[in-house]
Amino acid sequence: MDFLLLSTLYLGGFIMLTYVLWFGDSTFHKQGYVGKLRRTIIQGSSLCFHHCLPSFCRREIERLWHFAAYTRNPLFQCLYAVLVVAGFTTFQFDVLHYAALYEAPALPLYQTLPLSILFVNAILFCALSMKDPGVLTSGNVDRHLQLYEFDGHLYRQNERCRTCQFEKPARSKHCAFCNHCVYRFDHHCLWVNCCIGGLNHRLFLGFLITLCCLCGCISHVTCQVALLVVEANKLWSAHYVDRYGRPQPMDLRTLCQYLFMQHPRMIFLLVSLSLLTLLLVGFTLYHLYLTVNNTTTNELYKKPASRETKQAEKNNTVKGKHKAKQRKHNTEELQHHGNMKFTVNCHRGRWNPYHRGYFCNVLEVFLPLANR
Repeated sequence: MDFLLLSTLYLGGFIMLTYVLWFGDSTFHKQGYVGKLRRTIIQGSSLCFHHCLPSFCRREIERLWHFAAYTRNPLFQCLYAVLVVAGFTTFQFDVLHYAALYEAPALPLYQTLPLSILFVNAILFCALSMKDPGVLTSGNVDRHLQLYEFDGHLYRQNERCRTCQFEKPARSKHCAFCNHCVYRFDHHCLWVNCCIGGLNHRLFLGFLITLCCLCGCISHVTCQVALLVVEANKLWSAHYVDRYGRPQPMDLRTLCQYLFMQHPRMIFLLVSLSLLTLLLVGFTLYHLYLTVNNTTTNELYKKPASRETKQAEKNNTVKGKHKAKQRKHNTEELQHHGNMKFTVNCHRGRWNPYHRGYFCNVLEVFLPLANR
């Protein structure tokens, strides 16, 4: 199988598998073919895991997986550093070597721009790993209780964190990895070994944007150098001998096969980073969407459950009196907190009760309310 077809199948399969596993559990796909395919893949993998491996192997793999994915540890931070160093070393000693050998016109830019982006990305990575995401304590929880109004569905009043032993402010969540509540919680990021919350979300956005720029820049430079190699060796005007011994003019499939055989590290770097750039751009756009709409990953996951609960309550006519009492109780709770001055009042009729306008939404991420 030639390199171009193999790469196309690999990229297509990887993208499809990533989409199915990532979005198959969403409300849009959960009952459809994508959701069924996701459940089939997970169940089949589980069966193979439990029936094809010896018991001691399963125990060790489960223990390592629990340590890597469900405990706070620097494993993924080290893995990220190793991947960055390995990729940039390949870029320096392979791509830039051929760029200098064939006298690329933009060689100074190729040497300085990726290094500058890498330097900024490394600073943001370290700052994000050490920055306080907005940890809630008994000393600052009262102030955070006044930042956001409770909407009554996603966040309810008088709900206490059973671990931290205080009332949970609106838009906060207890992180099972870090074992503390976080203000404006988005998610726990394994790659930086910390939560993404209200105080470090701007750093996370900067980290993602610089990482996209770094991967995209190196991919572009690698592609330009590969084209320079093709042009310098006049490969497009060359001929090759087919399986029957007849000379044939160069085509794209054979050219890609030749480049991969002659420059495997450079072509592997190009293909891998191109795919990674697409995934990172999609993930970055998703977080920019969250930013401009003033919502979080945690809230997007909680909204479908909230809608299902509301629909169930709406269709349940037997418990009408109980619902009336519950509404009265919620109204009394709202009145109880009515005298409290919130920095952000919620709009209960909207799909996102904390939407304040796009400019204010973005400003809230880059100038967190807790720091004002």
